[in-house]
Parts: sequence; C-alpha cells; structure tokens
Amino acid sequence: MKIVLLLKLLLAILLSVEAAHYFQTKKDCEQDFLLSGDKGNFTSPGGYEGYPNNTNCSWIIKGSYSAKISITFHDFDLEFSKTCSPYDFVTVSDKCNKSKTWSENIGSGDNIEGYCGNMTSFTVQTRCQTARVVFRSDDSITGRGFNATFEIIPVPKAPEIISFCPVGENNCSTRKELTETDTEVITCQVSASPEALVYWFYRGLSESNPDRPLDTRERRMIDNHDGTLKIKNLRRNDTGFYRCYANNTEGEHDALVYLHVKEKCKCPKIIKASWYDIPPYIKDNGPGREPAGLFPLLLKEIVPLCCGNCSGGDGPSSISYASYKQENLVNIKKIENLGKSDMITFPISGKKDDRLYQNEYKFMPLVSSPGVAFIVVDEPPGTSANAVFNSVLSGWPVLLLTLLMALLSGIIMWGLDTWYNPEEFPRSFIKGSGEGFWWAFVTMTTVGYGDRSPRGFVARIFAIAWVLVGLVITSIFTGVVTTSLTAITLSTDVKLYGTKIAAVANSTEYRLGLNKNADMKAYHDLQSIVEPLKNREDGLKGVLVDTYVAGEMRDFSSEELRVNKIIDHNSYYGIVFGKDDRLAGKDFQTCFEDYFLSNQAAIFETVKQNTQPMKEPSESAAVERSSGLFDASSPLFRKAVFTCLGLLLFSAACGITWDYGYMRRWKKKAEMDELELLGGPGYEMAKRNLDMMDALMQEVQEFYENWTKRLDDITNKHEEEQRLQAKQRK
Repeated sequence: MKIVLLLKLLLAILLSVEAAHYFQTKKDCEQDFLLSGDKGNFTSPGGYEGYPNNTNCSWIIKGSYSAKISITFHDFDLEFSKTCSPYDFVTVSDKCNKSKTWSENIGSGDNIEGYCGNMTSFTVQTRCQTARVVFRSDDSITGRGFNATFEIIPVPKAPEIISFCPVGENNCSTRKELTETDTEVITCQVSASPEALVYWFYRGLSESNPDRPLDTRERRMIDNHDGTLKIKNLRRNDTGFYRCYANNTEGEHDALVYLHVKEKCKCPKIIKASWYDIPPYIKDNGPGREPAGLFPLLLKEIVPLCCGNCSGGDGPSSISYASYKQENLVNIKKIENLGKSDMITFPISGKKDDRLYQNEYKFMPLVSSPGVAFIVVDEPPGTSANAVFNSVLSGWPVLLLTLLMALLSGIIMWGLDTWYNPEEFPRSFIKGSGEGFWWAFVTMTTVGYGDRSPRGFVARIFAIAWVLVGLVITSIFTGVVTTSLTAITLSTDVKLYGTKIAAVANSTEYRLGLNKNADMKAYHDLQSIVEPLKNREDGLKGVLVDTYVAGEMRDFSSEELRVNKIIDHNSYYGIVFGKDDRLAGKDFQTCFEDYFLSNQAAIFETVKQNTQPMKEPSESAAVERSSGLFDASSPLFRKAVFTCLGLLLFSAACGITWDYGYMRRWKKKAEMDELELLGGPGYEMAKRNLDMMDALMQEVQEFYENWTKRLDDITNKHEEEQRLQAKQRK
C-alpha cells in the first residue's frame, strides 16, 4: 500500500515538473484565446493541479498563408465515457476555404465526437492554417487534464504577392501618395513556402521600362530582401514605378507599385482653427459663415504669404473654423485641444517677446492689448445725497448741544441785561429768557439781526464771548457735514487690493487681479459675469476685462456700470501652434515672425479700424459723485421737490381760502356794523367828535409851523451875532 502511494506521489511530481514547461491555462479560462507563434504549447485549465468542474475553454491557432497545424496532446487524462460528450471532452476543428463556421471535430472511430479518457500521447492535424481547440467539463468526475504542443507546418507553395500593405492591413492601393523629405517604408507581402527572397527594382515613370538599380548611396534606399523597401529623404524625382520580385524553390512572382512624391508644402491643406468667441479679436457670425474680427482679417494675409501656393503639392492652404469652435477660454487651453496636429489656437495672451507657450508649444504674438479696464458697479442715483442727509441726521448730538448752550446763554443774557434793557429783555423770567434764547441763537448762527442787543457792560462782554463760542459750535457742525461729504466722494475709488473682483478663468485679467492681491472669482465667460455684477451677487465690486473687449460688449456700456480706471498691462494676443507639425516648423515660424515685426504699422491700422476701445472717464468718480449730490433723478431729490410743491400748494390754498372766505366775511360784517352805527343815536356825537378832532389837529399844525418859523429866525440871528463877535476878536 505504501509503495502504491509512493508511486502516485512520484508520478504527480514528474507530471508537475513536466507541466511547468508548458503555458499554464488559468482555471477561469477565456473563450478563443489566441496562441501566437509557429510553435507553442498550452495546458488544460488549472495546469498540473487539475481542471475544475463546469469549465468551457477554447484556444485559437492561426498560421500565415498556406499551412497545416499539428497539435499533439501529452499525458491526456479526462473523465472516460463512450461518447465523450456531454461529459469531459476535447474537440479540434478548423476553418478552411474562407468558411465562416468551424468544422466538426477532426477525428475518427471512437473519437469522432471528441477526445476523452486516458491516453499517453496522440496527434491531430488540421487541413488548413486555422485551428480551434475546445475543452469542456461537466459537474461530476474530473481528471488530471492534459499538456499540448502545436506546430504550424507550411505547405510548399510558389511565391504570391498578396498586397503592398503593412503587416496586418489589407486592400491597399498600388498607387501611393508620398511627400518629399519624408521617410517611407513600402511593404511587399508575399505568401510562399518555403520563405521567398524578395527584391526591389526601380522602373521610372513607365511600367514598361527595364529595371534599374535602387539609389543605395548613403543608404538612402534600403532593400532588406524581406519584402520591405525603406526610402529616406524622399525626392520629387523618386516618383515612378517600383517592381517587387519574389522567388523560392517552388517558383517566382512580381508586381508593380507606383509612388508619387509630391511637393512638401509649408502648411497643411486645411489648417484647423481652435477658437472661441471674443469680439473684437474674433466674432462668431453664425452657422455656415466664417467668423469676423482682427485675427481672421490678419490670418487672411499671413497664411497665403507664409504658406504659398504649393502647386506641386496639395495646393493653397485654407483655414477651417467650423469644427473646432470652443465654448470658452478654459476649454481652448486644455492640453487635448492644444496638442492636435495642423491646428492653430487663438486668441491666447502672452508677451511680445514670448515664443513658447507653457514651455512646450510654439507661440507667436499678433495684436497688442491696450490695457485692462477695471469696471465697477455705479451707485444708484441719490446715494450721495442720502449719505449726506444721513450724516446730518447722525450729527444730532451736536445740534442738541447747540440748542442747550443757546438756551443757557439766553438765560445768562437775561440775567445780565434785564435791569439795563427791560424793553428787549423783560423782567419776567419766561418772557425774558425766551427773548434771550432768540438773541443767543441768531447771534451764534449769524451776527444777530439787531432787534435785540445788550446794553450793560458785563452783558456786552458776555456777548463777545458768546459770539466766539458760536463760531466754534457752527464750525464743528459744518466740519461734521464736510467730513461726511469728503468720505463719500473718496469712497468711490474702488481698490483692487482685497476687493472681490470677477474675471474669466485662466485669463490674463484673472492673473493680473491675483498679482494685485484682489479676491478673484473666476467665470467661464464674460456674458456670465454681467448679471451677477449688476446685482452685486456674492459681494462683487467690479470686473477686469480687456479694453478692446469691453468696448465691443454693450453690456459693459450700460448706465449701471462705469470704468473706474484703465490699468496699463503689457500684453499681446497671439496664436499657439500644434506640436511637431509643419506650422510649428522653422520656415513658417520665421515667415510669421517677419510679418509681425515688419508690419507693425499695418497691424495697428487694422486694429484701429476694427475696434472701439473703452476710454477712461474724463472726471474721476469722486468729482462725479460730489457734483451729483443733488441729482435730479435721485429719489431723495424728487421726494424733497414734491413735498415742497405739495406744501406750497397747500399753503396757497389756505391763503386763498382765508382771503376769499373768512376775510371777506369779516369785512362784510364790519361794513354791516358801520351801517348800524350810522343809523344809530351815537352818530351825531361821533360826527361832532370827529369835527373837534379835525379842528384841534389844524390848530396844532398852525402852532408847529409858527414855532418852526420863529425857531429858524432865532437861529439865524444867533449865527449872525457869532460871526460879528468873531470878526471883532480878530
């Protein structure tokens, strides 16, 4: 018993050592696993460990051209059954004569439906160069599996040139378009067994010409005799027919291929433009129409100049704008858009002397930017007036102190001058202190009306002191209002530092704001900035935008927004070229740079005619605000005007009502009283009194005239006597 166990163990070890040299198939095997090479091996799923239940695996073996495949199974051990299927079994099939389905199992006798049981070794050979091995197991008994080797055995065949395609391709044309200075490898696919030797010959422009040797000087044309012809630095005179000749022991075959070497153009036939809508640099005109703007205008001059006609190649180059329009600047700067061949990307900002973008792509400046406009939200009408009004109201402590000091001063003045001036400052405390308050208030605000003035010495000294105190109090209140007005006007100068500013993401303006320590908020495009800015969303105070772009966009010219200032920023908008293509080559780049440097005046004139730059305001925001404190469009001004007009109309109505209502009635009553008086008993007495009063007034007038005449005579006589005395003294 022990000897049997030892023998089984030794057999398992030998099988595992032998299986280690085979390609181990995993237990969770694949369907139609392709085995490569002319020779190889493989195992059942799980290798020497044995295969699992319920397994379905298959392997594909393909040979080149005409061949047969020999598959040998070693150490074959599967569950035994008379029919093999549907238990554990292996089938081998092939696909020949362009058949689309696999054949039945290749076998005979007991193996007609498949292979199973225990066999040391057996070989199965297919009828053509494609074979399929299928292994299946059920859910019961299993065996050790198998190891298998295969070999592709070519069938003797004379050479046959199949195509001039690279390996793995089919249906290639026998006419090839090539470009001068390029390197090209031409492949002549040959089916032959044994392997054929392949030679290349040049026949010139006519296929009937005799063979000529290849130009092997400096190894420019290399024939490896394996079907490949490598031609370096192609020339225009390499155009012509080339003959591929193959032979082996079974025969020979040849075929012709025509190569046309065309002129290498400086530019591709179609230049792909990756751009986004940003007037006036480039403006979208709608579907099916080319965009307008500075860049399309300038490129219409640059492309024909630097690309040429290329009549021996693809012809004149043109720019395609339709397929590569981007939504915004963020998309246009993505690496997958920048790195495409034969593509130009614009407008991209940079410096005048920059020739590389992101240290990787060629960059060429074209249009100078006039600067960056700092646009802020303008304050609503009446903001300044409201602020001044509020500042006056906020000075109520000064007003209260003024009134209290005026009242105290009035009481003091009453106490000092009532004994000397009882007519103007009555002895009564209430009346006298009231008159004193009136005097103190008008003296403090002006210099008095003169209707009240102190007469006592001490009172006048106090009045002088009070006038000086009044000047100080008035100056303090005036200073409060003036300071508020100054603060309002100066507050209009919005600083970038620490202010929340909007800009297009990844733009020159965004980077400028970061350099100025502004609190930048990025947006995808300018259109999405306007409404949040006008509504002051998230505390936005302004936007940084290129001056040309701001002048083109009407949204930035509204009454709600104003240009705070123009920031001088040395920046250029230019074009980024794809990597490793003709547009990034030396010839095109040199021509582009020469145009840029030698046509500065023409470029400037084009820019001038097609732009409307936004200008800095002639007056500062402080001047505009201070001059518009009482703006007629402000709500505060309108309320004040309408209130005054309402009170004026009300007062006029009251006056008219009084004049034509109450006063008329009172006058009529007075007339009625007079009529009653005329018809009463006291009329005669009143008449006599009036006559006596008139007589008395006449006598007084006569006395006054006589006395005045006599006084004048005495005065004249006195003056005459004084003159006489003066003469006698002399």
